Amino acid sequence: MPCSSFKPLLDEYVDGMLPSRRNALVAAHLEGCAECSALLEELRVIDALLVTPRILEPAPNFTFKVMAEVRALPQPHVHRGAHALGLTAAYLAFAWAFIGAFFLFGDGTSHAAWVTLVAAATHSGDAFNALAAATARFFGPNTFRVTAVMSALLAVDVMLASIVGAAVYLRRNRVARSVELS
Repeated sequence: MPCSSFKPLLDEYVDGMLPSRRNALVAAHLEGCAECSALLEELRVIDALLVTPRILEPAPNFTFKVMAEVRALPQPHVHRGAHALGLTAAYLAFAWAFIGAFFLFGDGTSHAAWVTLVAAATHSGDAFNALAAATARFFGPNTFRVTAVMSALLAVDVMLASIVGAAVYLRRNRVARSVELS
């Protein structure tokens, strides 16, 4: 029989899974065929490697070498808020252009939406006037003083928020520069 008939049986021969008649045929073929005998030897070596557990040890100074390679890599690029600000501005410009085109070229539905928005703006002015009148009745002659104090508090809040925002921005830049230098 040719080698091509025996090569598929070599795995089962190594594992001892062949019936006795076929096992004897393969053994007889292996005695006369150097190519199949060499293949059988390779299969036995592979089986021995798979059965024997291997314990892998890292090379000496492995951590030091890896960290040296990591330090040699270029710093990753960190995106700042300007990119997000540009995206937000582009989004708003597109959204307003789309809304304007909708109202300009739309059908009766867009006209009805426009009329509703105008009416809401008009009524919000009425609501603001009603709120101002109620505030004036509640505080009486002190309405101007209360309004001035509330405006001053709002200005202080805006100033404090600006200071905190600037401090956070400067701190992030300082940390980013210190990372770049190290």
